[in-house]
Formats: sequence, C-alpha cells, structure tokens
Amino acid sequence: MSELWVHTPGLAEYSAAASRLGVELTAAGNSAAAADVGLLGPVFGLIGQDFVAAFASAHAAHIQSLQRLAVVQESLSAAADAATAEYLHTDASNADHVGGVWA
Repeated sequence: MSELWVHTPGLAEYSAAASRLGVELTAAGNSAAAADVGLLGPVFGLIGQDFVAAFASAHAAHIQSLQRLAVVQESLSAAADAATAEYLHTDASNADHVGGVWA
C-alpha cells in the first residue's frame, strides 16, 4: 500500500484562491459585457463596418470565454473544498479507529 499525504491547509488555500479568481473573472466578464462595441461604428465609418462586425463577434466570444473560465474556477474551488473535507474526515476517522485499537 502506498502512502498518501495531503496538506489540507494548502488545499483549502488553493480553494480560496480559485474562488477569488472565479469572482474576478466574473467581474471582468461583466465589465467587458458593459462595453458598447456599437460605439466603434462612427469611428471607423462605412469602410470599417466589416471590422466592427468582426470585432463584435470576437468580443462576444471573449466574454463567453471569461464566463466559462469563471465557472471552471468556481467548480475547482468546490471540488477542492469537498476534497479537503473528505481528507479531514477520513483522517479523523482513521485516528479514532487507531486510538480505539490501542486504548
């Protein structure tokens, strides 16, 4: 049997960092979504309409990517929280069992 050692405070710190990153990505996505790409139309005029359309499409894809990445970070945080809790529970359960054997 192989030995497994988990530093649960480090795993909890990772979970908190992933959660913060998820919140920051959500805020970045909301900020980007608030940008009005339509305001570029007058700047580029008739010649730049194709560019503005392509930019609007790329901008929308960027916002979607930020939203998906935020969801991924939040799910990583939740998984790390669950793993931390399970490792702590298993460790305590095993300690109780070993303590009962030697009592």
